[in-house]
Amino acid sequence: MDIHTKIRKAQASDSQIVPEIMLQAMGDIIFRFIQKEDRKEAIHFLTQLFKQKGNLYSYENTFVAIDDNGHIAGSLTGYDGDRFVELRQPILNHIMEQYNNTMIPEAETAGDEFYIDSIAVAPIARGKGIGTELLHYAIAHAKQSGFKKVGLLVDLKNPNAQKLYERIGFKLGQKTPFVGGEYYHMYIQPD
Repeated sequence: MDIHTKIRKAQASDSQIVPEIMLQAMGDIIFRFIQKEDRKEAIHFLTQLFKQKGNLYSYENTFVAIDDNGHIAGSLTGYDGDRFVELRQPILNHIMEQYNNTMIPEAETAGDEFYIDSIAVAPIARGKGIGTELLHYAIAHAKQSGFKKVGLLVDLKNPNAQKLYERIGFKLGQKTPFVGGEYYHMYIQPD
């Protein structure tokens, strides 16, 4: 690894940086939520939700990787899959109130797992093992929290991400449609 990172729970004050990193992993989905391909508006959308408690994209559900210079180099958002419907509702309310969008996306998780919603690394920090480090941290967190399984979705159009997850030990599950795309549900059972 080229740089040393420290991973910690995100804080609401990380909202200056984390939503922009998150958007890299979630762009197409967020653009569908806000009904336009507007990067600035998408970051605004994620920032509002990141700063609030009790939703899928909250700082409460996010870990950040901090580099040697104290900069946020990556983020991973994950939560108890059994709480998905409860945590998704504030987002559905927000897209209805702010964007008059009544869409209700498919469930990303069936529950019974620690679900990794998004993982992304800042462009300047890519290729340095930060994504792998965040995944290992999330798996250890899930195990420590009593989860028997960690799951995530990987876009069929992103074979590099799939290879990374497989290298860590994730197994391919079912194909899953989500917000107009096709994904594999992948999972790992923490040792």
